[in-house]
Amino acid sequence: MVYKHGVFGSIEPSTDTLPPAGVGTLPVYIGTAPVQQLANPAAAVNVPIVINNFDDAAAKIGYSDDWKTFTLCEVVYAHFKNKVQPIGPIIVINIMDPTVHSSVGTSSVAITNGVGYITDQAILSTIAITGKVKGTDYKAEYLPDGRVKLTSLTGQTLVNPTSATYNKMDATVVTDADIIGGNLGGIRTGIAVADLIYQTLNQVPTILAAPGWSHHKLIKEALITRAHKINGHWDAVVLADLNVDSTADTITEAIAWKSTNDYSDVPLKVGWPKAEVSGHQFWASTIMGVRMQQTDYANDNVPYESPSNKRVDITSTVLGSGAKIQFDEVQANELNAKGITTFNFRDGMWVLWGPHNANYEYGTDIDPENVFDSSIRMLRYLTNSFQSRYGKDVDDPLNRSKVDTILNDCGVWLSGLIADGKLLSASISFNETSNPTSSIVEGDFVFDILTTTTPVAKSLTFKVRYTTAGLSALFGGGES
Repeated sequence: MVYKHGVFGSIEPSTDTLPPAGVGTLPVYIGTAPVQQLANPAAAVNVPIVINNFDDAAAKIGYSDDWKTFTLCEVVYAHFKNKVQPIGPIIVINIMDPTVHSSVGTSSVAITNGVGYITDQAILSTIAITGKVKGTDYKAEYLPDGRVKLTSLTGQTLVNPTSATYNKMDATVVTDADIIGGNLGGIRTGIAVADLIYQTLNQVPTILAAPGWSHHKLIKEALITRAHKINGHWDAVVLADLNVDSTADTITEAIAWKSTNDYSDVPLKVGWPKAEVSGHQFWASTIMGVRMQQTDYANDNVPYESPSNKRVDITSTVLGSGAKIQFDEVQANELNAKGITTFNFRDGMWVLWGPHNANYEYGTDIDPENVFDSSIRMLRYLTNSFQSRYGKDVDDPLNRSKVDTILNDCGVWLSGLIADGKLLSASISFNETSNPTSSIVEGDFVFDILTTTTPVAKSLTFKVRYTTAGLSALFGGGES
């Protein structure tokens, strides 16, 4: 028996069978950011950073429209610049380190009226001009468009052209291992930084994603591993993408790629292809994260409703090459039947399309609690909520009065979820069979919760049948 000290939650396998045929929503994104724009970029490397709006992001991690190099900028734009509903907060973990992921650069800068521009991703603190002193002869600053502006200070001059040297960010030296990271001597990097979110920010991570990276299998696996019992407690889900290059540029190939690469985990929701709006391309996992948070926000941050069939701010679906790919709802359903979320044009707008996680495959046996994305997330919401609510009670005496207090408190909360339609049923009990004497003397107690999540109306069928009964109306009579 494992020694326990704390409050724990677990998702138990359903005892039901089917025939064949908070804890708010807090997305956590791991990737690369243009921290070279900051005065102190080291403060934004391998740490969890809360982003509340677009300007907040620019101040804390920088911003660039070069999303291929700086993947977290795509996330920031999608959350805070979308036309459906800007939504946050989010947490970002930047792994791009100017002291590691950089190379030497030089520019011959044209100077006009004492002003010139560097278009490279120059690390602000490393910019130098021979014979000039930064802060005395000139200043360097990043502009919102991603350029570095060089300005001669009062009484000083910069010749035209001016040769500037610097270190510049180099995405080509960023590896999967940098994204995955780890814990070396208590120093966490990459995905492992998710362990620091609760203890440094007092927030529970509920969604993990790495757009631009999660189509790499090793990174997907690392996300799945990290999402299970973060800090020994918190359960999260993972958003990931299938490949969108020439190996998966058709629906048939995308389905085959998912199977071959084993993107089929229960906590995993996968998307394909990419999406586009106003010349910007987004990974599906980014759009899914935005839409999940928007949907949950409308439901008091309770994830009982699927984000599927909800409006998203896109104008077309595209492949990695940028080529548009067009398909209708029938073909989109081919993806859904294999556990792949996609996009669908319906009623004059684009919507996210697919209420399942990656484990789903139509016609196979699936545990009932794992059929829909909302059910999978709702069970994790419950375990996270119970642990968050009762962490303060660990190491307190547990007498009968305390048991009754917990039962009553939970009962009221669960009843509220049922009344709001967020659960169909739920009950909590403290059973002798789950609490043998051997466990009680060790101070280990178990409360049993039975619950039925609210099912998703995946399809609605209206059967229309012709009848001749109405023909009597031709003769002035009513229906017989």
